Amino acid sequence: MKIVPVIFLLIAALFEACHSPATKENESPFGTVVETPRQSNEQYPELALNNGAKWKADSTTVLNVGIMQNIIAEAKKESLENYLQTAAGLQDGLNKMVLECKMKGADHEALHHWLEPLMEKTKALKNANNIENAGTIFGEIEKQINLFPQYFE
Repeated sequence: MKIVPVIFLLIAALFEACHSPATKENESPFGTVVETPRQSNEQYPELALNNGAKWKADSTTVLNVGIMQNIIAEAKKESLENYLQTAAGLQDGLNKMVLECKMKGADHEALHHWLEPLMEKTKALKNANNIENAGTIFGEIEKQINLFPQYFE
């Protein structure tokens, strides 16, 4: 009868291993780009071209980036509330992009080097508590969004 508790413990351990986070607290949940000789961008050192060529993004990703570019282009900047609404729209766009992402391999990993700073900055904009701070963060988001066509096709 001792085999039942042992089996239960093994199943519990397996369940825990399958559902525990695969990354450390300060690591990215998205992995890393495969190392290749690359041309780097000093402001965003993790984001680099693929041996001098742009990475390939699928049509769904390109469409979702376009939606977020429109959110930025149409953003009102008169009040903190405007910035918070923009942050909510961007967060919805990011959620949609992540949900619909079908990319794989090195191109997918490279995308996350562009995407992670955007996610962090969007979160910061959602938490902005004054218009000056929100404006600064918005400018950073705008720069990050505009990097996409430089690194992806």
